[in-house]
Amino acid sequence: MTSPSQTFSLAVQPLIRRPVLTALLTSLSASALAWAVRDYRAYIALGPGGVPHNFAGWLLVTLTIRPFALSKTAATWTGDFPAEGTHEDVKQVPQRRGDRAELGGIVPHRQLSQHAPERMKEYIQNLFANAVTQNRTLLESKLSLYERNNPALFVSAPVLASSPAVPAASRTARGEIGHYHGDLSVHMYLSPADARLAVEKGWAERHRLALPRGSLLAGRFRVADSYLMIYGPRDENEMEVLATFLRNGIRYMTGAEDIGPIVWNQLVDA
Repeated sequence: MTSPSQTFSLAVQPLIRRPVLTALLTSLSASALAWAVRDYRAYIALGPGGVPHNFAGWLLVTLTIRPFALSKTAATWTGDFPAEGTHEDVKQVPQRRGDRAELGGIVPHRQLSQHAPERMKEYIQNLFANAVTQNRTLLESKLSLYERNNPALFVSAPVLASSPAVPAASRTARGEIGHYHGDLSVHMYLSPADARLAVEKGWAERHRLALPRGSLLAGRFRVADSYLMIYGPRDENEMEVLATFLRNGIRYMTGAEDIGPIVWNQLVDA
């Protein structure tokens, strides 16, 4: 009967006889380990959101989500979005100044550069709160189903359940229209036509799970094709652009076109 030590010796003999192969395998293993450590640290640095903020969450993203995600380059592709049907106020949005902000992660998905100044936080909070106050029959606020930590804006349950004007994207998203993060970036749905312009003018890019319609895995993670990351507003002019996008996100996700401008510089009375 062969002893364990003899079995091990027999197993490693081919490697001993092939030092180049041994060196290559050792190098690949070390490289893979170094990548995993760097990637895990980057994942933890993004903060909590959507999946467990620990090794199990990183492994879940790495093995079951990342393989199906858009590349960073594909996140700015708009070829599947229509060129017609953009809302007029979205057409008036100017080109965003400078380069795109850098984003990191898939789940969670965060902005890494060009952060909004802290004073924008109150304005963004006002914007989301006032959206509900100004549209009580259409909207409600509750915990994000995507993030599980952040408050989010939703199509109200009665509208989602009964309105024939609600698009398929609303049902895919379970009514969630958008939410903001601690870095003051915003995830939001726009109509495909509005999303095209928002991306092309440099204000946004697709969430990396917002796969084009017709893709084999489209909607796999309850994310529709026009789910965007809107870069955090750097000043009051950019805050006005964000308000324009949210107004039109509400129009799209509720199917109600008669949505007025949303106040953001102060809270409106309930």
